[in-house]
Amino acid sequence: MTKDIILNLGCDKFKIPGFTNIDINPEVSPDMQLDLLDLDKAFDENSVDFIYAGHVLEHLPFEQSKQVLAKCQKILKPVRVMLIVVPDYSKCLDSVDITTAEKVIMANGDHKMLFNRDRLHSMIKSCGFKYAYEVNDLKEVPFLLVSNIYDPKPDPWQTAFLALKM
Repeated sequence: MTKDIILNLGCDKFKIPGFTNIDINPEVSPDMQLDLLDLDKAFDENSVDFIYAGHVLEHLPFEQSKQVLAKCQKILKPVRVMLIVVPDYSKCLDSVDITTAEKVIMANGDHKMLFNRDRLHSMIKSCGFKYAYEVNDLKEVPFLLVSNIYDPKPDPWQTAFLALKM
């Protein structure tokens, strides 16, 4: 029996046990140092069982975020999912004070684009995923149960989607 290939993209210092933690920055000591635009060079088509992309897409310009999602769709096995979590500027403005909202939305200039629920859903669908489901309880997400480190709900200022490849 082969071991599941499960990826944590743009892990930074947030490494998940049992996952292949990927980041471009060697200073965070990822399991694999890789530019996410090269995912399809590092993993074969239809070879990955689960992908977690938590707070990474907003750090890329719009077109690069779409390219990364398309590459994820390509390397995922059929009938597998990818979990995407992003800060949602519209929820942020409604749920926290303006100073906190500014920190989340701007991230000291590290964020290259803004997301809300509709933009993320549209981007997921445009990259070849058949379905995109909003997730409000991370306990229901495959592979995250093994990590034992997740709060069961996304923060109020986040949007989380499961993108399903058929």
